[in-house]
Amino acid sequence: MSLKKLFVPLLLTLLLLPCACTEEETTIGMDLQDPYTLYQGTRDSIPLTVYTVLDDSLSTVGYAAGVFGDYSDNNFGSMKAIVYSQIVAPSEGVRITDDVIIDSVVMTLVVDTLYPVLPDSTPRSLHVIVNQLADVLKPDSSFISTKQLAESDLCFFDGEVTYLADSIRLRMNENIYSVLRQSCTYDEFFNYSKGIAIKLADNSQTAVTVDYSASNTRLTLYYHTINIDSTLQFVFTINSGAQHAMYYEHDYSGTPLAPFAVNRKDSIVGTDKIYLEPLGGTRARINMQPFITSFRTAHPYAVVHYAELILPVNTSVSDTSAPVRILALKNHADGTSAYVTDANVMTNSYTYSGFDGYYNREKKQYRLRVTHHLQELLRTGKDYGTELIIDSRRSSAFRTVINGTETTNPIRINFVYSE
Repeated sequence: MSLKKLFVPLLLTLLLLPCACTEEETTIGMDLQDPYTLYQGTRDSIPLTVYTVLDDSLSTVGYAAGVFGDYSDNNFGSMKAIVYSQIVAPSEGVRITDDVIIDSVVMTLVVDTLYPVLPDSTPRSLHVIVNQLADVLKPDSSFISTKQLAESDLCFFDGEVTYLADSIRLRMNENIYSVLRQSCTYDEFFNYSKGIAIKLADNSQTAVTVDYSASNTRLTLYYHTINIDSTLQFVFTINSGAQHAMYYEHDYSGTPLAPFAVNRKDSIVGTDKIYLEPLGGTRARINMQPFITSFRTAHPYAVVHYAELILPVNTSVSDTSAPVRILALKNHADGTSAYVTDANVMTNSYTYSGFDGYYNREKKQYRLRVTHHLQELLRTGKDYGTELIIDSRRSSAFRTVINGTETTNPIRINFVYSE
């Protein structure tokens, strides 16, 4: 074969190779890259002043879950929570006449979470108490977490139950029979039933989150009649179709939070530890004003490329008590607040996975992206405070302690800037 004949097919093969090996940019591996290392510029950290303060009284109406129970520990003292609920009749009203023979009344509470967490196979014994309210729980009522409602002398349940799966079933005593045995309209039934208070006996060391959105969260009356021997059912609503409220009580005596037992407006400097507790407990307030003033003067044209708030969890706190997520709020001059948007709205799930306030069990920390927030503070020169709260603070008992500003692994904001 001549060299010319050999060269022609070889040349054609080489011309085709670039087409077969074209490279395209992909997102593979981006979730392994720390955004803090993606930017060119000066790296710095912000000296923070942080305080633990009491949370505001919370509105507890209109939420999809509620907490009842009690718990105590050395960090936060004792907490007690009570769930209040209406008992709602079907729209056509109630028709439980004299020929009805009530077999039983069972309350089913679908459970979202239990605190503290135990292995799935571990049975949990709960001493539940259900009392009638002294007054009607009105649909248009407004409740805050510090308002405790009066209970009547009528107890519908007081006993031990074992939680094994995803719900709690309570066989109510006969005190409830006379309340449910009515022949009345939908509206009239509220005056008869009034409402119920659900709680755990003192020193239960457990908090139960009830899922109101579950259709199986209900009160079921099982009955038969003189003429019909088979068992029939009549269902009353206690889930999302009913009005709910909650009461939270905290006792910080003998704990690092004891100053709050004397003065609710007090604050505790977070040089050592910062305490975040849900259910009307505590939040953290971060002050960056001295830094904002000095940095803005020294670097008036600085552009923040990336900023992250690191919240290391104190080593004395168990992972099983860690909240799923911590949220950041920015305060405004008029006293209102709003979520720090780039801490909670991630535009790139690859680059920013793990930077949205969720707990990292491996690193034992929370991390929030606060780039836009820091740039805005430097633009205006005013910091009215950044607040840290536990996500779902009305429906979860999980709490945590963050390392203070003067510890070896402190709470901090790292950032990258250029000018």
